[in-house]
Amino acid sequence: MTTTDRESPLAEDGSGDELGESASLLTSEPCTASEPEAVESPWSRWIRLALLVAAIVALGVTQGASMLIVVAAIVFIIFMHELGHFVMARRAGMLATEFFIGFGPRIFSFRKGETEYGLKAIPAGAYVRIIGMSSLEEVDPSLESRTYRQGRFWDRIGVAVAGSTMHFIMAFVLLFSLFVFVGAPSETRWKVRAVTAGSAADAAGIRVGDVLLTFNGEEVSDFDSFRSQLQATEPGVATFEVRRGTETLDLSTPLSTRMKIIGTIGEDVDVIDSGSGPVIVDTVPDGVARKAGLKGGESLVAVNGTTVSTLGQVRRAVDATDGGTLDLTTRDSAGVDSTHKVDLGSAVAGVKPSAFLGVGEGRIMEPLGPVAAVGESAKAFAKVTKASVVGVGKFLWPPNIVAFVTGTVTGDESPDPVNHPEPAESTPLGAEANRPISIVGVALIGSDLTSEGISSLVEFLALVNIFFGVFNLFPMLPFDGGHVVIAIYEKVREAMSGSKQRYMSDVSKMAPVAYVVVGVLVVVGLLAMFLDITKGVSL
Repeated sequence: MTTTDRESPLAEDGSGDELGESASLLTSEPCTASEPEAVESPWSRWIRLALLVAAIVALGVTQGASMLIVVAAIVFIIFMHELGHFVMARRAGMLATEFFIGFGPRIFSFRKGETEYGLKAIPAGAYVRIIGMSSLEEVDPSLESRTYRQGRFWDRIGVAVAGSTMHFIMAFVLLFSLFVFVGAPSETRWKVRAVTAGSAADAAGIRVGDVLLTFNGEEVSDFDSFRSQLQATEPGVATFEVRRGTETLDLSTPLSTRMKIIGTIGEDVDVIDSGSGPVIVDTVPDGVARKAGLKGGESLVAVNGTTVSTLGQVRRAVDATDGGTLDLTTRDSAGVDSTHKVDLGSAVAGVKPSAFLGVGEGRIMEPLGPVAAVGESAKAFAKVTKASVVGVGKFLWPPNIVAFVTGTVTGDESPDPVNHPEPAESTPLGAEANRPISIVGVALIGSDLTSEGISSLVEFLALVNIFFGVFNLFPMLPFDGGHVVIAIYEKVREAMSGSKQRYMSDVSKMAPVAYVVVGVLVVVGLLAMFLDITKGVSL
């Protein structure tokens, strides 16, 4: 987003974007093309630079090179957003007095033409200052013709949407590159990404990387169809035809049976029976079950003190639980029993047991030609944009914000199990518990994906760009979409008046709402950051 030429505490929050704009948008101090810089010690900027370098080194040492890559990518994304505003403002003849990477104290800067460029101590984004962003700002009369507010209608629209346009362009380029150089997921073929320990697949000798060709004599196509085939199958011996490298293998094994213990926090506990009684499936990394000491591969021998030997008994014991906390007693390979208190939220329930093989889906990527890649990129772009619009609408819907804030403060930030039995479709800012995540969470997810391969990071950054682009177009100040709405409103008023005289809206009437929006975003952002740091985050 763009800002005017006065810095304020709100203009230097970590976002470098929505929150930063609101404070400067509503200022009324005089604006000039340049302002004298306060005299400071020549050593102060070297100290700031040293601290910045030290912080970067510390981040790399503690979080690894993958985190540095992701942080650099995020800063670059925000820089390109501001570059879009800057370029369009310059093309329209508007005066941009500053273009900085980072916020806070200045490290260095230089002036070229009318604009000062530089680096500041907190590398949490970037910003551009364009004079006269609203009717409230006082500007030197000699510069009034070069303010944003005096720009032509389409010039103001162009500057306002330029940031989101840059996000969309970057997303499309990333998707196109991904489809050309890595490929698009096959719609009919998939490979085994993971094998559940102790499952039927494990017993049959299925390995990671295998491709399932047939199941009980029927051809296997996409993974969803295979799951439907599996769910319609009664437990018993099943046959498989598997391709492993250049070999085709015939395998057979009794299918396992699985049931899910679901709670209200978006995390389930899976229990399988492969003929020797209930066994815990690998738990979610950093999840509540793992933290409670529950380990995959261990036998489940009791639920809340009730001895269980079948999945039916497990389900009945779970359904009889009052509340959402379970005492699960497991037995390890040495025959040692241990009880784990697992808190899955406000309520728990057992899902009806069904046939289970124990394989995870791995995508088979098929590189596309440039023409096909354009079409595939457009389809992916449209799909993610639609999901992002829905996600932004849910995120900014007042009852959802209130529920998130109160839930986080009280410690129950989970969806209701009756009204929301499954987590909603997530976007880059909606995590596994269907809650917003902060820029810290985005960096954590990106770092994890980077360790999986560059293609995973490229895909994630494309999704992030689309979400940021949509988020910034929300039609209310201090978002870019708010400036679009103001420009359209002014154009309509001019048309209704029948006069060619320029109509300029009174932004002071919108100030209270803008400040409320900023306050809400700050509160939600801080709470989301707290959850990301304390509870972790994943897609």
